[in-house]
Amino acid sequence: MTPTTSRAAAPTVTLVVPNFNHAHYLPESLGSIAAQTRAPDRVIVIDDCSTDDSIAVISRFVADRPNWRLIRHEANQGVVRGQNEALALAETEWVGFLGADDALHPTYLEKAMSQAADHPEAGLIFACCEIIGPTGPSAKRMLRPMMLPASASTMLAPAAVRRILGFGDNYFSGTTSLYRKQALQALGGFDVTLGSFSDAFLARRLALTYGCSFIADVLGYWRIHGQNYSTATATDPALLNAKLAEISTLIQQSSLFPPGYDQAFARRNRFGAARTVLGNAMAPAAKAARVAALLDGNVLDTRLLHVMLSLGAAGRLAALAWITLRTRPMSLMRLLAQRGVRRQIISATPAYRAP
Repeated sequence: MTPTTSRAAAPTVTLVVPNFNHAHYLPESLGSIAAQTRAPDRVIVIDDCSTDDSIAVISRFVADRPNWRLIRHEANQGVVRGQNEALALAETEWVGFLGADDALHPTYLEKAMSQAADHPEAGLIFACCEIIGPTGPSAKRMLRPMMLPASASTMLAPAAVRRILGFGDNYFSGTTSLYRKQALQALGGFDVTLGSFSDAFLARRLALTYGCSFIADVLGYWRIHGQNYSTATATDPALLNAKLAEISTLIQQSSLFPPGYDQAFARRNRFGAARTVLGNAMAPAAKAARVAALLDGNVLDTRLLHVMLSLGAAGRLAALAWITLRTRPMSLMRLLAQRGVRRQIISATPAYRAP
């Protein structure tokens, strides 16, 4: 008689939603979890002492879903502490964190957990996401990451991750990332001192240690509305400088990262912050001063930016070109070569519709 082997149990997953005063967006974020074609095994919503109607909204979702749990903080503890709290409570093999103002595509968990079953050794699984605005789809559909880690869905070994970090960065969108709990805990969880940079830095360490699985589909929606936790930190020059200095030391102390990555990481984050500020509604003089500070520039930089930004739309494009040349955030040749693939990915998924 031929012996048979039993199929390994399907991997399990917890989705965590940290929330602070996002009652307006919760029906969409929690609704997108409830609409998953592969339901999460557990859902943990951590309310960080909200003062709006968040608890009422969350309670409606939790009431008839026994595997959903609400944790209420009596005092504000911050997003990162909440993430570590949820990590300790999660009893599943995989865990993901969804911003209370973001949303997921209905097939996110179905596709991500298929990859988890195929690649149990991966440190994380991540997919593309689309940027949406405060009230829904943006006028122009924008794909993230800006530079793709690969042209198709694939498993990336640590050596491959080191290689692609030479071309660009910001591959790992928190909206569409699942972390293997055991791997995440082995690296110490989220570093509270890094604030909004904690998840991005940890994702890089996970990918460089265990490898990662990339899904070349739009499986999440990152909402930009000006009050995002990460955006607020990244566009404050003093906070940005402090965090970049701290992360630079951590990179230099680690053997995981490719040579010179500390400098590349700083340039790329300065570019991202400056690019965000260019899109803000600010007077040219104030915008020029903020961008120059984010680039760690001087008075001449401020004056040049002021001149460009005083020229309207054409000036903003000139300023963006100047910032790109100054920071060299990514391989422009590789970015241009991916244009067709990026169009295919974004066009393969209909524009965002609230659940």
